[in-house]
This record gives sequence, structure tokens and C-alpha cells, in this order.
Amino acid sequence: MHATRVILVVATLISAAIFLGMTFDTVRQMGPRTHADQLSASVVEGKWLWQKNDCNDCHTILGIGGYYAPDVTKSYAIRGDAWLRQFLKDPAQMYPNTRQMPNFHFGDSEITSLVAYLKWVSEIDTNGWPPAPQGMALQESGGHMVFLAQHCNTCHVIEGSGGTIGPDLTHVGSRRTEDWIVEQLNDPRSHKADSIMPSFTQLPGDQKQELAQYLAGLK
Repeated sequence: MHATRVILVVATLISAAIFLGMTFDTVRQMGPRTHADQLSASVVEGKWLWQKNDCNDCHTILGIGGYYAPDVTKSYAIRGDAWLRQFLKDPAQMYPNTRQMPNFHFGDSEITSLVAYLKWVSEIDTNGWPPAPQGMALQESGGHMVFLAQHCNTCHVIEGSGGTIGPDLTHVGSRRTEDWIVEQLNDPRSHKADSIMPSFTQLPGDQKQELAQYLAGLK
């Protein structure tokens, strides 16, 4: 009986030591992983605006929030600065034919703060969360499926279906080559300095090529 009690006590102490050690290590990593040194006044203001407008009611960020609208943890990394500014200014313009986010009529300084907050969040080391968007996980799909999975139809129209903030792509293949389209996907500002189109460098090469082939074939 005495030996059993000793074993239980020792096991408890070892477990407690491991738990405390792991807790200490987690706390130690929090600063570098969250880039706490980059918490500027603009980022803090953006976080306050996020809470004030109950954005978590619809959107999930860092695993917290609703599922009515897209997860925005990595929205800055995926969409980029210019796209987010345009979207926050007038959501209906970006999604003219689908379910829309209400226009909060943010001022320019508020938009700057919200974008700064989303940029800070997107740079947090989240151990790969959230999972890659559907289009980035496609193994075998046609370029049209990649086009839809990446929500290109949010901004571009093809044969009367899609958004109008970007150029009509119905006959883009008669104007642009496949190589040009790949360059556009990688760096839109290489062709138009003030482009608000986000870069798609994060797309796997095979999907990017499929998308470029599909678009180049639209004559």
C-alpha cells in the first residue's frame, strides 16, 4: 500500500512538472508567434472596431466567431491590402450578385485600422489553421473549378455570370496569352500598378497552370 502511494505521488509530481513546463514554454512562445511587438495603435484600433461592429457574429477569426461568412484569419495574406480596402469601402461592389456583407460606411482611417488588424492577425503563427481554401486543396480539377473555388467570379464575369469590379473575362483568351495570365496571377501589379486584384502566388503551380489554360482558352 505504501509503495502504491509513493508511485501515485511521484507520478502526480512528474505530471505536474511536465504540465508546468509545457505551460511555461507556451507562454514563452506567445510573443514571437503573435508578433506582439507589432501591436501598433492602428492594430489596436482595428481590433476595437472589429468588436464594436460585432464582426464575429458572422466571421471566424483565430478560431472564434460565426460561420455565416468566410473565416478571415488569413484574409490579408490571401486577398491583400488593396482588395480589403475596396471591399470594406463598398462590400456590394465586390459581391454584386450574391449574399452581401452590410456596408458599415467606414471612414478611410477606420479602414486603415481594420486592414492593419487583419494584417497582424494573418501573420500570427497558427500552426496551419485555418486549412487551405478548397481551391488550394483540389487534386484533379479543371481550370473552371479552380476559377470558382478561388472565387474569381466575385470580381470577374464570364458569359454574363459574375461580378463586375474586374474586367469581363468572357473572351480574355483573344487578348491575353497563357504566360501573361500566369504573370497576372502571380503579380497583378506588374501589369497595372494600381490593381486591387490579390496575388495568387499561394496557389499550387498545377492549379495555377490549369486556371491560366482555362482562361487562355476563352476566345
